[in-house]
Amino acid sequence: MLSLIRNVSLLVLVIATGALVATALPALWGGHLGGATLRFHMMASGAVVALLPVYAVTRLLMRRQPVAESAFELGAFRTLLIFGIATIATMFVCMLPVASTETMHDLVELHGWAGFAMAAAIAWVVYTTFTREKTA
Repeated sequence: MLSLIRNVSLLVLVIATGALVATALPALWGGHLGGATLRFHMMASGAVVALLPVYAVTRLLMRRQPVAESAFELGAFRTLLIFGIATIATMFVCMLPVASTETMHDLVELHGWAGFAMAAAIAWVVYTTFTREKTA
């Protein structure tokens, strides 16, 4: 049951992260998010915010089972958690009434870079997950 929850949450994380990257691409060329693109970005981000902890907890609970993880797999998982939390936290702090306008702009830029790094990390996690399951 844990592996089913882990795999489904990873699948939804991959789909949501793909949607987030696709909607954020115009920002790389100086554009901004607005209208339907922003709305779609926000819906996909809700899936990431909800399912990243689910994936992390099920993955940690599965570590109690006798299947050993390689350092490569553990590195991918930790990288995903670091950049996932950084992506979520930068936007969360931006929503609080504590940052100045300049700080908010910096946080939004940091959010974008952390998000793209999270996308690379999730690709790494998918790669390590499928290579391990294929060899097991």
